[in-house]
Amino acid sequence: MKEKLMYALLCTVLFFGVAFAQERTVTGVVKDEGGTPLPGASVLVKGTSHGVATDFDGKYSIKVPNDSAVLVFSQLGSASVEKVVGTAKVINVVLKENVTELKGVVVTGYQEFDRSKFTGNAQTLKADNIKMDGVVDVGRMIEGRAAGVNVQNISGTFGTSPKITIRGGSSIFGDTKPLWVVDGAVQEEVVNLSFEQLASGDASTLVSSAISGINANDIESIEILKDASALSLYGARALNGAVIITTKSGKKNVKTQINYQLEESVRMIPNYNQYDIMNSQETMDVYQELERKGYFSLSSHTQARYGGAYNIMYRAIDTFNPATGTFLLENTDAARVAFLRKYEYANTDWFKTLFRPSLTQNHTVSLSGGGENATVYGSVGFFVDPGWTIADRVHRVTGNLKTTYTLSPSVKIGVLTQGSIRTQKAPGTYSRATNAVTGSYERDFDINPFSYALNTTRALRPYGDDGKYEFYRYNYAPMNILHELANNYMDLNVLEYKIQGDLEVKLAKGLKYNFLGSVRHVKSSNEHSMREDSNVAEAYRANQTTVVTKANPFLFTDPADPDALPQVALPNGGIYKRTENNLQSYYFRNALEYKRLFKDVHDLKVFLGQEYRHTDRDNSFFNGYGYQFARGGTAFTDYRIIQKAIQENTPYFGKSYTKERGIAFFLQGTYTYDNRYVFAGTLNYEGSNQLGRSRSARWLPTWNASARWNASNEKFLEDNSTISNLAFRLSYGLIAGLGAASNALAIFENSIANRYNSADRESMITIKSLQNSELTWEKVYETNVGIELGLFKNRINLSLDLYQKNSKDLIDLVRTSGIGGEITKLANNATMVTKGIELALDTKNIKTDDFSWNTGINFAYFNQEITSLLYKPNVFNLVREVGGNVVGGARNTLYSYDFRGLNDKGLPVFNLRNGSTDYADIDFQNRQDILSYLKKEGAVEPNLTAGLSNTFKYKNWEFSFLITASAGNKIRKADQYTVDYNDLSVFPKEMKNRWVRTGDEKITNIPSIPSKFTLNEVGEDTLRRVYNAYNHSTARVVDGSFIRMKSMSLSYTFAKDVLDALHVNNLTLRLQATNPFLIYAHKDLNGQDPEFFRTGGVAYPVSAQYTFTINLGI
Repeated sequence: MKEKLMYALLCTVLFFGVAFAQERTVTGVVKDEGGTPLPGASVLVKGTSHGVATDFDGKYSIKVPNDSAVLVFSQLGSASVEKVVGTAKVINVVLKENVTELKGVVVTGYQEFDRSKFTGNAQTLKADNIKMDGVVDVGRMIEGRAAGVNVQNISGTFGTSPKITIRGGSSIFGDTKPLWVVDGAVQEEVVNLSFEQLASGDASTLVSSAISGINANDIESIEILKDASALSLYGARALNGAVIITTKSGKKNVKTQINYQLEESVRMIPNYNQYDIMNSQETMDVYQELERKGYFSLSSHTQARYGGAYNIMYRAIDTFNPATGTFLLENTDAARVAFLRKYEYANTDWFKTLFRPSLTQNHTVSLSGGGENATVYGSVGFFVDPGWTIADRVHRVTGNLKTTYTLSPSVKIGVLTQGSIRTQKAPGTYSRATNAVTGSYERDFDINPFSYALNTTRALRPYGDDGKYEFYRYNYAPMNILHELANNYMDLNVLEYKIQGDLEVKLAKGLKYNFLGSVRHVKSSNEHSMREDSNVAEAYRANQTTVVTKANPFLFTDPADPDALPQVALPNGGIYKRTENNLQSYYFRNALEYKRLFKDVHDLKVFLGQEYRHTDRDNSFFNGYGYQFARGGTAFTDYRIIQKAIQENTPYFGKSYTKERGIAFFLQGTYTYDNRYVFAGTLNYEGSNQLGRSRSARWLPTWNASARWNASNEKFLEDNSTISNLAFRLSYGLIAGLGAASNALAIFENSIANRYNSADRESMITIKSLQNSELTWEKVYETNVGIELGLFKNRINLSLDLYQKNSKDLIDLVRTSGIGGEITKLANNATMVTKGIELALDTKNIKTDDFSWNTGINFAYFNQEITSLLYKPNVFNLVREVGGNVVGGARNTLYSYDFRGLNDKGLPVFNLRNGSTDYADIDFQNRQDILSYLKKEGAVEPNLTAGLSNTFKYKNWEFSFLITASAGNKIRKADQYTVDYNDLSVFPKEMKNRWVRTGDEKITNIPSIPSKFTLNEVGEDTLRRVYNAYNHSTARVVDGSFIRMKSMSLSYTFAKDVLDALHVNNLTLRLQATNPFLIYAHKDLNGQDPEFFRTGGVAYPVSAQYTFTINLGI
């Protein structure tokens, strides 16, 4: 027994001795075919998760268990190599280019295609190449990166969506936004907003982005699908193109890696040197003219709705102090001059008062890895923005977990869980309203800090002589912007989660079944608090004098006693408004895919399936009056405020919901002969409940036929040393979209009849929209011809596409006689043609051991024309900042009143109907023969876009920049001229050249400040229309072309010896500037951002931002 134990012990010792003797270290260098070391190449012990990456010099060192171990060498763009270790201590490897992998894979959201067998037009963007540190909205990152994709940053506020159009859009009144698809499932929007709504600055825009809950650091790649062939499987939802996002996944047989990234950003405070605004001294000079012309007087200005320095002065003159027996200010010329001098020299910098160079932080921790049968990628992100202004703040937490499991050689499943929580503070805002009579937009109680700084006089002070807030008058009530922002604000809360699963089962050789299921829920609530001391609440109580009481529109007028003075309907407390927007969506897809190669030359791929979409949206709102914020939230609601709401037909609560259901069946086939000739076809049959009730209206077959010729695979080009890749593409097909309609049945709203006597009021039903019994899909027949060219081993890659889109059955707003209860009716009547060209060029200019230089250029141009349309717009529909639609022009074409100079009173003169200059012919609501006197300016959306990127790498350093450009559009300058001037008004510097005396009309085009005499002579309402016509005239239009330095980045990656000393896998430091400056914009813009609409509300421009990034891997 003892001998046996000794023998067993000896064997054990020998076994472990041999094992330890066999484990050893292998080193080597990995290079490319040109002998250049390849940093970051993977070296893996086959069958294990043990691996390393090569350092900057291509060197590696790895422990192997025994001589029979196999090392796998791989890198993106190269063919992998396997080496048996044997007795070698040094193994050097050369990796050759993988032509197929270099050509890339196209991800459509349904399938993946080898690009050489893809017949459509799609552009792949790798996240590592387009990522802009500090920019959290993915949609903004694709600007300037893809030909034919136009991104307009109409608002830079977190949560707001940029306006993205692909190939000019395809609908006139409907949506032009592309379809967002994330990991194969459509990302539905919480609210559907039009271009005008996106540019409005209303609170609803804060939840307008479908992808605001996605962490940009989780994205692997973005695919932009443009033509009918690429979009064929999306069929009746692909009218405006699609953006396909693929998030990161774990890799097989790679040990778990943990990565941490910190992005710290600072935004620059705007300054008045950027804008055409008078300083306080220049402003007071204008105020003195207003005073001389009767705008400011003691009797009128103390009763005025708005008032600044003069109002403060007159109130001091009119206020008696019993303690001293004197008035607060003597009513003498000397006292008045001395008092106003404080404001003349105040020159308040509202930007410095309201903005701050806060530090934004974006933290992301991720882990990834995998074994032979499972992979995992997970991340947690935390974004903190303390606010560019004192009125806003954002916190967002994101989570992502993506796993795959190979259960057997034929069964694989994947599970994806994503979620985000956002809390956001914004300045309180009311929705923007249109005054079609005067031709202007209006917004009550607008306290947007950016708009305030540009639209409020600098001859005003935030603090008085005693260091306390100085209040002026706004809507008849005390106002101080700092006090108001603390008492009038919105709190937005957004909760979003998504659970997605997929299953792949290999049924037979070449045949597999795929299932994809996704559930997504978004819950958002916006609480607008207007506290007791806010200007809003005080305006509802402003009744200081009989004059104010009669004029104040926020007081209650009893219809039963119309001769009585209006009454205060909000005697106590403030106003609490709550709005909720919720989304619940489900998506399920079943598909079969068959792939087979016959006789090495016949490659067949068939894909067929079915999908079901289920989306519910609900919106609710509640307006609470008399909420006492300072008294524990006790409500004290006066019945008169409810009666006022009913009287004005503005309900104080409500709920609405939409239910979208869709189902589709699809079949796609691709046949490739000898990797030279590719033929593809798609059939898609889709139905939706959003259209007419008839079967022919709800169901639509879409289709596509396409072909590709890989000419470089022909024998006559096989050995060509110049042409590496040459392919021609041709496609023609039908795609479609839902358009502007969203209801099949009639929509009725209940309300209260507005009778003179309250006792006579009764319930009534209003027809909001009649049923759309025959309304059907908007359709686009698209032809695309493309060429792909690669030269000198693909060091130069060019792609050129020509296309024509014939849009038919577009939804038109047709005016009716009114019989049936609707003035306008929706009909599939309009048509539009869009023709364009796209060019993309990528070059590898220089590539050596230590230095490389790559360039990317893209350019796109299109011409668009509406060819038939029954809609008859009024004047305001065409001259407003977002333009309008008429036959012969592009979508959203801007028109103007034809300005012809000034008359001898300094008033604007226009060429109106039949050559008339009569002010009576200025009618913003007119629809008859308006094109005969309005001047066509051009589209408000650019039809030429371009991008230029360059990346330079020298050893461990990398520098890159991106320049974007757009042209072909017109911009309406911000409204500046009015007859409602007061001492809060701000003036452009061009007002120095205004008409002052007779004869000035020969040397200036800047209108006069009309005197009170002129106002009475011509009519105040008439002159209000005249000055708004001037704001919407040819004198106020500029070219919208611009060239912008979009981003600049400098990074340093630490070498392996430093990493080893720090015991980390990678460490990169990066500095990035985003939107640092405009290279070119028209001088007449005078600082106005060519992409931004100054609409107020919650909208801010996209600012210059500077970001420092640390990326650490362990």
